[in-house]
Amino acid sequence: MTCGGELSFTLEPSDIIAVQEQPLMLHCQVEGIPPITTQWRRNGALIVEDQNYVMFANGSLLIGHFQKTKSDGSSDEGDYECIAQNFFGL
Repeated sequence: MTCGGELSFTLEPSDIIAVQEQPLMLHCQVEGIPPITTQWRRNGALIVEDQNYVMFANGSLLIGHFQKTKSDGSSDEGDYECIAQNFFGL
């Protein structure tokens, strides 16, 4: 239930086990007064959409090809955080 301009999560991200080399969907759905924007962070850093990260209008994040260790030494492992905002704030 939404009160005034407050946002409320109807589906929050939860701990999941990822499978190497497989797609991974992280869910984040929010109710409130539109328009609502969502952003994702991994280990505190903003995730930018690219060929591996796709953000859906409903707030979910798809990691197209989960990799524990990429060729550049980076990783998809980490703490993911969904941040939702509307006109009234976070």
